[in-house]
Amino acid sequence: MWKIALIPVFGILVLWAWQFFNWVWVKPRKTEKLFRKQGMKGSSYKFLFGDTKEAELMYKEAYSKPIDIHDDIAPRIMPNILHAIKTYGNYSFIWSGSRPRVFVMDPDVIREVLTKYHTYHKSFKTSNEIAKMLAAGLVIKEGEEWAKARMKLNPAFHLEKLKPMVPAIQVCSQNTLNEWKEMASKGGGSCCFDVYPYLEVFTSSVLARLMFDSTYTEQLKQTFLQLSELAFMGKLATNQSINSAWRKTRKEKGWSRACQSGLTGSIHARIVRWENLNDGDRQRIIDDIIGQCKIFFYAGYETNSNLLTWTMVMLSAHQDWQARAREEAVQATMILNEMLRLFPSSMELSRLVKEETILGGYTIPKDTLVTCPIIILQRSTEIWGKDAGEFNPERFAEGIIKATKGENAYMPFGWGPRICIAQNFALLESKTFLAMLLLNFSFQLSPTYVHAPFVDFTLHPQYGAPIVLQKL
Repeated sequence: MWKIALIPVFGILVLWAWQFFNWVWVKPRKTEKLFRKQGMKGSSYKFLFGDTKEAELMYKEAYSKPIDIHDDIAPRIMPNILHAIKTYGNYSFIWSGSRPRVFVMDPDVIREVLTKYHTYHKSFKTSNEIAKMLAAGLVIKEGEEWAKARMKLNPAFHLEKLKPMVPAIQVCSQNTLNEWKEMASKGGGSCCFDVYPYLEVFTSSVLARLMFDSTYTEQLKQTFLQLSELAFMGKLATNQSINSAWRKTRKEKGWSRACQSGLTGSIHARIVRWENLNDGDRQRIIDDIIGQCKIFFYAGYETNSNLLTWTMVMLSAHQDWQARAREEAVQATMILNEMLRLFPSSMELSRLVKEETILGGYTIPKDTLVTCPIIILQRSTEIWGKDAGEFNPERFAEGIIKATKGENAYMPFGWGPRICIAQNFALLESKTFLAMLLLNFSFQLSPTYVHAPFVDFTLHPQYGAPIVLQKL
């Protein structure tokens, strides 16, 4: 009798074994043959790990030494992607584990990918477990659910709705600048320090005021720091072996719960006056707000602090543009546009193919990642000219369309229907701080500055940004 009972168990085990084998070998090999039959070039699939180990070695080598401030940053921050495109061409593929990843460099095809959000979904479901802890809110919604949520949130990010926030941004800016003035006064009118952590506090304090109507409390500080740690570990897990990523996940779950608790406390204080809510509705609202807070954390904290840091670094290295921006406020917009071109917060945009589709004349199977390397595209000499790798805000003197020659080659906030909802806020905050900074200080790079762009989820300086500030 027991032998008969084992038959269905054995059948289930066989089914599971086949599904696993199909996932890690049969399906990838079939996809590789399909790509090569169509003339697409790429790396050969390796059982289970794909190109993960090779990518890990490339990143280790790239991050082992700094670069010159005028060097192209692509070889340092995306060595595996750059290697694939140089080796196999603008339509090429590599392997993220057992999943194919296709690179696209044609602006018209990229426009198609970013426009058809029903076909090409956000890639968070392919992320490691740590990264998934950070993905929530509007960014992970798809289809009609996303369209309804986006429509509801859009009005809040129109420029006319954001302008009343300027006084709060100015207060936070002045608080940071006052701290710097005090440090400069003690140093006889000048001081030298790493501006990066101070700019993180500045953007955090802006979010605290705008999201929670609060000062930058110790609780919010710890919450933001834990979210930053999760972002760093999420990228680290992506670049490491699968086993290493799995071993770390338990620790990061603790950080995630702590972040959840911190945000819940801040949110609960705002909605406690909503007496008509039952417990179920209250929790649903809190969960939804927490999801949006995590996304706005990246939109308004990490990305903006990075943008301001890189802007101070490049204006330190280009004193002529620092002087021009101080004399004429309109220069600030051109400078920020150029910084977003050279140092975008995200180095690439990836989408997951929901169903088999035709892209650029190639058949792309379901569950393939399609990637646009923003850094490479925004530094392309074919589009931007021979000085594509140089800091030259003048290229934006007649606007973005003129600078790109009408090509879809400028995407620091993404593109299409799912373009970053907070782009207006990001630019408003950055321009406000930059204008106030230039009125109060001149600045230059410290002799100890080391140029080492580094990516976890965003692009920031690996060794900080020590800068010498002089009170005006």
